[in-house]
Amino acid sequence: MSAHKFHAPVKSLLQTIIQVFEDYIAGQCKEAFILGVLCFCGMTVLNLDYAGLISVVITFTALVLILGAYIGGAIGVLLLLFISPGKALLFLVFLIVLQQFEGNVIYLRVVGRKIGLPGIWVLVAISVGSGIMGIWGMLIGVPLTTILYQLIQKNVRKQELRISNSENTKG
Repeated sequence: MSAHKFHAPVKSLLQTIIQVFEDYIAGQCKEAFILGVLCFCGMTVLNLDYAGLISVVITFTALVLILGAYIGGAIGVLLLLFISPGKALLFLVFLIVLQQFEGNVIYLRVVGRKIGLPGIWVLVAISVGSGIMGIWGMLIGVPLTTILYQLIQKNVRKQELRISNSENTKG
């Protein structure tokens, strides 16, 4: 096997891996921003104090995978406890509902679309990854599934092109 025949597939694989991880990080940032905006809007509608501050905290802590939402929520509840336990409880309920919506709808679409992986596969990647490797599986499940998905897509396209070219030369 010549060096070029070895070099081209390795280069293509590395480019795919780098692109997937760049898109995954960009998707995570976009998703955190959307979560912060939704948090601000919801807190404003609910007339909760410190909507801007808490929403910024939620946005940045959402970048910390898995524990970020809990950290941001705890900070928000703590701040609101100083004002009113009722408002703190209302915020907590609102944040739980928002997190469920974000995790089951927004995340699957935003991150999935950014990395080119259908939402159902994002859900499968997170579920299988967490089942196999726990928290680490959740962290790397989506990018690894995306890499496999894209490599399979490239291979299928290559096979389709090969079949199409062989049919064109016969006819």
